[in-house]
Amino acid sequence: MKRCKIFLAHAAIFGLCLATIAPGTVSGAKTKKPKLSKGTLTVTAGKTQTIKLSRAGKKAKVTWSTNKKKVIKLSNKKKTSCKVKGLKKGNALVNCKVKTGGKTYKLRCKVKVQAKKVVNTPSILAAYKDIVPNIGAAVNYGSRAPRELRDNKTLAFVKRHFNSITLENEMKPDNILGSAPKTLSIQEAKSKGYYIPEGYSEAKVPQLNFNEVDGALEVASKNGLRMRAHTLVWHSQTPSWFFTKNYDGDTVVATDIMDARLDYYVHNVMAHVMEKEKALTGSAGSIVYAWDVVNEYLNRRTFGKVWDSVYGNMGASPSYVKKAFQLAYGMLKTYGVQDKVTLFYNDYNTYFNTQKVLDLVSFINKDEPEKICGGIGMQSHVDVKVPTVNQYGAALEKFLAAGYEIQITELDFTINFDTEGSSASYSYVDENETNNDQKKFVSNLMKTIITKQKNRDVNVNPKGITNITLWGLTDRTSWRSQCQPLLFGDNIYDPKPSFYSFIDAVKVWK
Repeated sequence: MKRCKIFLAHAAIFGLCLATIAPGTVSGAKTKKPKLSKGTLTVTAGKTQTIKLSRAGKKAKVTWSTNKKKVIKLSNKKKTSCKVKGLKKGNALVNCKVKTGGKTYKLRCKVKVQAKKVVNTPSILAAYKDIVPNIGAAVNYGSRAPRELRDNKTLAFVKRHFNSITLENEMKPDNILGSAPKTLSIQEAKSKGYYIPEGYSEAKVPQLNFNEVDGALEVASKNGLRMRAHTLVWHSQTPSWFFTKNYDGDTVVATDIMDARLDYYVHNVMAHVMEKEKALTGSAGSIVYAWDVVNEYLNRRTFGKVWDSVYGNMGASPSYVKKAFQLAYGMLKTYGVQDKVTLFYNDYNTYFNTQKVLDLVSFINKDEPEKICGGIGMQSHVDVKVPTVNQYGAALEKFLAAGYEIQITELDFTINFDTEGSSASYSYVDENETNNDQKKFVSNLMKTIITKQKNRDVNVNPKGITNITLWGLTDRTSWRSQCQPLLFGDNIYDPKPSFYSFIDAVKVWK
């Protein structure tokens, strides 16, 4: 009896001990629920923060998502964390689904994105005003985003930093001609005021759409901006039907027919622009001060239906290129603006093909009573590796010494862009290049450009470099956005280190 009581007493004590042991220290204890490090998060547009996930377990399957991709961007999505970048002002959710131990947990973090504070940056235009008369950017007006010329904040930014604009797409042939032909009879065309070349043998002509061009000219006129017209003749972004019989996209036309179409197109586009200028300001040549008459002949595409399809490979003596300049210069003379508007040959890799460019421009001007091609446009889609600053400077010096007006027409500076060797992909490749690498390159390149402008022989080349145009406003809207080629990052309030080196480079002028 006594032993029984002792056993019961020990059992009771053992039971009490078990009752005081913390949960989870013995088999069958509850697993803790996965947890986010933050239930709410505030982030500034353009900035990034990290949300961490704990207690998920090594075998957990974790999925991150958001309900508003235009407000926040998720990246580096791992089992234990996720980066959240603010894109624009607004509210969003970060959803985290965790599958572990046969259970599914749905976690979320509320995110508030604050607008980025406006940074009072120095003006590019003010910095360069004594060095280059026209400082520009490529912008868009049209029906597709970004409609930069129709956004008041963006337009104010453009006016602060630039006095010149180039339409990125709206003045290219495919935008004016259209992806599919809309034709007019000769009589209909004449009734609408179209010019029809003498002896024109076709029954119809393509209708031209100037709605977006007119809109951009109106914005430029109201806001004191000048324009580069880009471009009349180009192998790309010209619809294939423009080169074919009956505009049906099938068989290409004969050269005499194409000559007449070229005359029709150049004459009507330039006449429309100059008449619009007269309506807006009272005089032609008051807004558009430069025309890219021919773009990239030396680097032309030869497949598909293009100019070469009609004329063949004309090598260093392309008749239609010369004819385009003759027609364009004739239009300047008709409106009496040949002394204030310059016609340009525009191309890329001019720092590798310097002599070929000079030879082509010499061919265009040969036997002409006046210099009908007065300028060379140096497209400058440069990379921090290619070309070298010395290569670029040597080409620029040679062009200036030849006496031509020079415009740097499409300037941007890529990083992590594969350009080297025979296997170059000409696309984004992570090469560990940073904004600081871009900053150093921009500083050296711009100092070189400014020095060449300063040291040129003004007796040989009184005008020198008359324009520098950045090809876009921000990395986010650039055609090479992944390679971060511009001076502003996610938006116009996000100056990068290269912006400040671009400004600081003007010190070599003094």
